[in-house]
Amino acid sequence: MGKKDQIPKPSQKKQQRRIPEAATQLTQPSSTDDERPSFRFTYTDKNRWLLSDWTSSEINDLMEGIKKIEKYTWAQIKSHGSKKRGESVGTGYKLIDHPTLPENFPEDGRLSEMRIDDKKRIFGFRVQSIYYIVWFDRNHSVLPE
Repeated sequence: MGKKDQIPKPSQKKQQRRIPEAATQLTQPSSTDDERPSFRFTYTDKNRWLLSDWTSSEINDLMEGIKKIEKYTWAQIKSHGSKKRGESVGTGYKLIDHPTLPENFPEDGRLSEMRIDDKKRIFGFRVQSIYYIVWFDRNHSVLPE
């Protein structure tokens, strides 16, 4: 291989070009409220309010409830939140505080609750359009009203 056939080495003097951070923010949506949720189990608690405690009938109710929730956008889900204590509508989505969160719960996570039916709830947190389920509450016992 002669000198003409060799690939030239990149110049060390050129500065690396990057897209300015402000420009990338313009192309990314500022909110994912117009998207539908997807569900993940990365942060599901292995010690309390386990899905394995549910009966097959309760798991069927859970699946139907999640399918129902997936039809809504996040904006619609948030508008279905509780209006007054004891008078929830739709998914009953609401941000909550709980005194004992799992060890792996992210520091910047914000726990919320969604209603599956009269008694069943899922608890988790949202990151963009993804809802990370932490607890499966079959008897409305995480935060009884």
